[in-house]
Parts: sequence; C-alpha cells; structure tokens
Amino acid sequence: MDRIKLEQLITENMKSIFGFALTRLGNVTEAEELASDILYAIIKSAKNLKNEERFYGFMWKIAENTYMDHLRKKSKHMSRFAELDENMTDESDSVWNEILKTEDLRLLRRELSLLSKQYRDATVLYYIENFSCSEVANRLHISTEMVKYYLFRARKIIREGMNMERLYGQKSYCPEGFEIDYWGLVDFNPNDYEDFKKRKIKGNILLSAYYNAMSMQELSIELGVALPYLEDEIKLLIERKYLVCDNGKYLTNIPIFTLDCTNVIHNKLKELTEDAARKFIVAKDEFDLRFGHRFSNKNISHWQKALMCFHFSLMETENDLKKSYGISTSGVVWGRSFDVSVQDGSLNGIQGIYNGCSSNDGRGSVIAMNFKQTLNAQRFNYSMTEPLVCVGTDRYESLQKTCQEHLGALGYVANGKANFAVWTVEEYEALREMLGDCIAIVSELNRKTSSIAADVTADLAPAHIRKTAGYVGAVVYRFHSIESLVNTLFDMEWLKTVHDKEKPAICVVKN
Repeated sequence: MDRIKLEQLITENMKSIFGFALTRLGNVTEAEELASDILYAIIKSAKNLKNEERFYGFMWKIAENTYMDHLRKKSKHMSRFAELDENMTDESDSVWNEILKTEDLRLLRRELSLLSKQYRDATVLYYIENFSCSEVANRLHISTEMVKYYLFRARKIIREGMNMERLYGQKSYCPEGFEIDYWGLVDFNPNDYEDFKKRKIKGNILLSAYYNAMSMQELSIELGVALPYLEDEIKLLIERKYLVCDNGKYLTNIPIFTLDCTNVIHNKLKELTEDAARKFIVAKDEFDLRFGHRFSNKNISHWQKALMCFHFSLMETENDLKKSYGISTSGVVWGRSFDVSVQDGSLNGIQGIYNGCSSNDGRGSVIAMNFKQTLNAQRFNYSMTEPLVCVGTDRYESLQKTCQEHLGALGYVANGKANFAVWTVEEYEALREMLGDCIAIVSELNRKTSSIAADVTADLAPAHIRKTAGYVGAVVYRFHSIESLVNTLFDMEWLKTVHDKEKPAICVVKN
C-alpha cells in the first residue's frame, strides 16, 4: 500500500482504534498502550495489503489479533489465571472450585453481575445452586448442549473480564437528575412523571445511550449497576418506546434537553426576553383605564393583563409549528437532565397552561395558567372547569353544598360571587384588539424563542432523532417563552407575589 495513503487512513482511524482498545480494556493508560501496539502492527503489515479497499477489514483483524496477544501476554504474568481450563468438563465443579481458590471474589462477583441473563442464569444454577446440566436445561427450557455452551462462554467471559480493569462511568458515582414530560395527545403513562423523579436509574440509562448505542454490559459498567437490576428497567423503557434495541445495542429514542443544551438555549434567550419585557411594560393600552376598577389592586390587574396577552399569543402562534416543521403528530415526549447538586427540587416554571377549557353545557370556558409565583393562590386543573363556569355565569346556587364549601375554602368564591375575573364575549373580543401591541410583543418573543430552541436542540441531538428534536425544542420553548417573560417581569417588579386568596392568572369567559 502507498505510504501516504496508509498514513492518511491511520490518521482518520486513530480515534476509532483507541475507542476499540478502551472499550475492551476499560483503562485509559492500558488502552493507549494497546492502541499503539495495534497501529505499529498495521504499519508493519501494510506491505502485505495489495487492495486498499480491504483496509478496514485488514485493520480490524489486526486490532482483534493484537488485543488477543495483549491478553495472552498479560495472563502469563498473572499465574492465578493459568490454572483455568478452556475445555468443557461435563457436570464438574472443578473449574468453579479452582476460581474460588485463586481469584479475588470481588472481581468474580463483579463479572458475574455483568453477564447477560442467559449466561448468568446457567452459571448460577450450575455452579452456585449445584444443579446438573440436564436439570439446568429443564429449568431454562433449553437443550443440555446449549447449557454446556452457555457455561463455556460464561467462564471465558468471566476469565477475560477478571483480567481487565473496569473503568466505571461517571454516572456510577454522579448520576444526573432527570425528568420526563409530554405535550399533546400521546400514549404517555402519568406514573412516569414521579417514577423518573424518584428513581435515577431510568433517566440515566436514557442519558447514557443518547449519543452512542450501548450494549447492556456497557450500560452496566457506565452506571455501576449489575445487569440483574438493569434488565427490567431496560425492558420497561423499550415497552414505552423511550429506548430502542438493534443487534443487542440500545439507543435512546426520545429527544433530551441535556444540561449543555439547556444552558446554551437559556444563554441565547436571556437578552431577548429582557428586551421583550421592557417593551411589554411600556406598551400603551386602555386596560387599566377601562377595567382596572374590577381588580382589588394594580398587581392583580397586571397579572390578568399578562394572562390575556399570553392566551391570545398562544392562539395566534398555534399553527406556526405545523407550517415550519410539517410534522403531523398529535403529541411528543421528551426528557430533561439537570444537576441534582444545583436544583433543589422545588417547582419551576408553569405548572399548567389551560388556554380555554370549555364547560360541557357551552355556557363558558376557563383560561388559567399556574405560574410558580402564584401557586400559593391558585392551582387550577381540568376538574375545576364545570364549577368555576357555574360561578362565573351566576349559577353558584346550582352547585352542591360540598362543592360550594370547597370553592369557598380555596378562595374562588366570596359571598356567593366569583373571586376571579369574568369576561363577556364582547369584552373578550375588545381585549384582543385593545392589547394588540402587547400580544404582538409576546408572539414575536414566542416565535424567536421557538426558532432558537429548535436550532440548538437539533444541533446538539444525535442524528437519528435530529428532526424530532428540533420540533420538540420549538414546542417546549414555545411555552417556555411565557415562563421566561413572567420570571423577567417578576424580577423587574412589574408582577409581584399575591395573597393566598387572590386569583391572579385565571378567568372565565361567558358565552
């Protein structure tokens, strides 16, 4: 082979060769030595390669042979492995006893925990529970010959594994926080919300397999978790379609807002949001002049004005995503990682956007947004639609006594009257026109935020879900733009905290 071409191919594949070595040895220093040996062997043997199109097969064959030579050389200096017999001894525990005599039990247990299920089950039944090969075969519903094969392979895997230093991944001692969420009509199990928050393992499986497909054993090493504890978690993630498997390798199947992704987006949006907040505050309209007297104080008036601007803006930009991305989906699922040492677990952002919940009888609808700054006063959910519309349309007396008492205790009713904003259809349309400038400011922020988030999320996503990731970035940050604007208006003290019985960001529109 031409020397210049050889140097070019070696340069292009140095990272791949090092990755090959690191995957098998798990130790950076030892992997560097093995990679050097592989490169030397390739250069030395290249003169025998006549067809450069066969270079990659030639390269990986040398890599595998050099790796096996490395193991053989290492085993010569470690006599504790020399006594292990490669040959299968039918229904004999001599091999296992020899291991127990000569091996570090800690290493043995580690490697046993990394065996895949079929090898592990056969090994435990035969060597630990002392079943015969035929008994193991009956229990596992496989042939006796297959049991012998599993035992042979298991001993070989354990022996090689004990001969290497395992480099456990960062997530084995420093797992990331992870939460999962969804938008729209999608087959999402609500229990996943709390399960992902309480149990770090599922989220960190998805984070580990996000950029690179990983085998179950590689996931076990990265997470520092034995395979028996991983298998059920991985099975559940596959059932949920959060994870996919191809030829024994697992790959995350949902977009994730990683820490890097979130930080890049937020840094890009900070100045944009502050500029929008300043424009929003100074925009002129007649809201206070015409409706200010309805509210107990200026702060509640500001919250209601902001709510209606957000409501109309979301309606105005509702079809933007379909036009921009052409993705016909009724819903999406995504994950988000966070630094558990920084996030205190307190609620962040909007805890629900209800942009028009209609009552069954068509008499009215509820608009509500549960911001973190107002959760002490209101936590609206769909089940409250019917009673609140009844109150807003002067039908309080039609409610059952227990419902009346409940609404009164929560502060939604005072003296039988609505303690929240109520708008007629005519007033609702007047608000749309009156608040036009502020709505335009919010919509512009919404569109720019969605575009920036979509670009960043797609750029930092793995190739197999890049298009979906861009769409999810736009969807999520479409709502995040409102959250960020509220946070900024709050920091600028245009919006302030509210009393427990005040209802700042909720209203009923009467039909």
